[in-house]
Amino acid sequence: PLRVLAATLAHGASSAADVPAPADAAPRKDVLELRRDADDIEKRIATSGLLYGRPGLDAYLQAVADGLRRPEDGEPIRLHAIKGPWPNAFVLPNGASYVTTAMLDMLDNEAQLACVLGHEMTHLVEQHALQEMRAQRTRQGWATALAVLIGAVGAYYGGSQAGAALADLTASAGQLWTISAVSGYSRDNEREADRVGFERLVAAGYDTAQAPVVFELLLARTPDDAPGTRPYFATHPRLEERIASFRELAAAQAGGPAGATNAERYFVAIGDLPIEQALLLIEAEQPALARLGIHRYLDRHPDDARAHFVAGETWRAQPKESGAIDYAIAAYAQAAALPGTPPEALRNKGLLHRERGENALAREAFEKYIALDPQAVDAGIVRLYLQELSAAPP
Repeated sequence: PLRVLAATLAHGASSAADVPAPADAAPRKDVLELRRDADDIEKRIATSGLLYGRPGLDAYLQAVADGLRRPEDGEPIRLHAIKGPWPNAFVLPNGASYVTTAMLDMLDNEAQLACVLGHEMTHLVEQHALQEMRAQRTRQGWATALAVLIGAVGAYYGGSQAGAALADLTASAGQLWTISAVSGYSRDNEREADRVGFERLVAAGYDTAQAPVVFELLLARTPDDAPGTRPYFATHPRLEERIASFRELAAAQAGGPAGATNAERYFVAIGDLPIEQALLLIEAEQPALARLGIHRYLDRHPDDARAHFVAGETWRAQPKESGAIDYAIAAYAQAAALPGTPPEALRNKGLLHRERGENALAREAFEKYIALDPQAVDAGIVRLYLQELSAAPP
């Protein structure tokens, strides 16, 4: 993929109909197996709870991809946003293509998105997946990476529901999923995807200087000591190769007409996705990354009460950080001062004040919470807190 994931899945993205007729029966069988396995994985993803489920966003992703197509490309890829805590993008051999919410949250504009999609489309059109699968079959067989894959899938792709949906793949489908989501393409295939994907970017009129920025952003979010194997996260050296490759391509294009970034259109399209992504990252025990995304969103939407509430949640998830509780309370207070505040902002503010023995402040927050949502599921418990606090010194 742009790193690992995208590249692997994308190489299998061409359909059986798009692959030239082989000279013998064996390659044709490989193509049919690849398509069958891709169809299986697509069906599992559709029922796993992983899809983000915003038709408008999927339509926007599809429109950007369609703008990168060439007449000779054949069957188009079909774009979907998929929930995930790590930046990723990949294409299956049947044309089903996915971009994680983490990737969409990380990017700054449509030109960067087009870079991601152009790279993946090239893996698909050039049949890199088929090449990689044949090489893997020769070297190690289809099934050898399944143990690593299944151990990672639940944690990285949405928890137990997704893990269950993908845990019993056939050996060949498991190998395809591993290539797509864990391992990555060969260097030659990555370089080809860089070059041809960049040509698509130029032809569509985008700002080519944005291409290396995508990998710079990925590098910044890939710690050297990251535990385990993260989908779409290659090693630092391989990411640095991608950066150097795109910088060289962009430098050769310098001096031409300025391309478009379409940043505003991009942010309108993703909407409040950064809020949902921050909540996902908190659940994945990555509150610092969640805070990075939510603050980027707040820079554009300073009056969004729910975003301030989620900012408070990121600090509340790291109570041992210096000043974390103060920052959480301040964020909840900002949320409470804005229209449309989530009632939970007042409840959580009250809980933090109560834990610190700030009884008057806790009582005030709890009273506002009950007034805002008198039928809350935990209203009874909060009323007990209020009775307790009424008898306590301020």
